[in-house]
Amino acid sequence: MRIRSNLLILILAGALVGRLQGLHLEWSQLDRFGPKVKSFLELMQVEETELDFQVRHNEISRKEYTRSKNRIAVTRQTVLEMVKESGEDRVPELHVVVASEVDQIVEGGVGALKGVKAGAIIDGKWRYAGTVTRGEPFYVFERQFEK
Repeated sequence: MRIRSNLLILILAGALVGRLQGLHLEWSQLDRFGPKVKSFLELMQVEETELDFQVRHNEISRKEYTRSKNRIAVTRQTVLEMVKESGEDRVPELHVVVASEVDQIVEGGVGALKGVKAGAIIDGKWRYAGTVTRGEPFYVFERQFEK
């Protein structure tokens, strides 16, 4: 019994150390970003924590949780790719939507995107950043502002 207890303590301690090391790596990687991108990444972490809370307390369904978690991941991935390409400390205003939501941004919905390439400007308001499949297709749009 005592060996089992000691083994359990060792396993839990190892898991805790591993988790802390993972957090250290994550936070140490923030150093390569400017304050705007750091704030954005922290916000995404807070959003994921809130989602975890909501699903644990049955406030949202597993399907809603998975879609929202994937939407956050696609948003984070897209912002980091844009930052890497531009080298700027800038977080674009992105709208990451599923097929049934595209018509809220583009008249004609997904059908209007046929033949549209990533980078194209739509209605002078949106830059179509492309589609990312993560469980389901997510369509990524960046709001364009007049200069």
